[in-house]
Amino acid sequence: MKVALINGSPKGKGGSSAKIIEALCNRLLDVPERVVSELAQHGYAEIVDTIRGSDSLVFVFPLYVDGLPSRLVRFLDEAQSAVALAAPRAKVYAVVNNGFYEARQNAIAIAMMESFCASSGLTWGCGLGVGAGGMIGAAPLDRFPMKKLGRAFDVLAKNIRGQETAENYFVEPSIPRFLYMFLGNVAMKLEMRKL
Repeated sequence: MKVALINGSPKGKGGSSAKIIEALCNRLLDVPERVVSELAQHGYAEIVDTIRGSDSLVFVFPLYVDGLPSRLVRFLDEAQSAVALAAPRAKVYAVVNNGFYEARQNAIAIAMMESFCASSGLTWGCGLGVGAGGMIGAAPLDRFPMKKLGRAFDVLAKNIRGQETAENYFVEPSIPRFLYMFLGNVAMKLEMRKL
């Protein structure tokens, strides 16, 4: 089995999407072949070559104005037929994270990925919307307040491994919205003091 994980974040290795890919790879250690491509660093032909023969394609990216980052949109548009030819039997999964607390904010971006699958002839697996993406990496995924996200990654990894189709699902941290907003404001003020 081969799983290709595509980082659609403009930040590449430094962002939350890279941390999500790392967490998923750690849950897919029993998969014989795992490959990671980054839209920020690799050309379209190189990415298509990397995903060739994959059984599962996992797109991980941040939410941009309720949709996909522009570079990912261009890739899906320009390389659509090449992706479908390179991995015709692949199931497609997507993980979308945002800075809002509400994970449901990612629903439109997940629907866009479903539309890509429908128009390219690929099979949709499921989507995972992650709220409060700024907290990813702030705490271990098996502990409060990120335990729900860790469980969601476990379920997604199981679906990817078994090439299962599931309902899209959405997850937020185990803290109330007001506390997330308070902590975000504190972190922003500390960053501003460094300037």
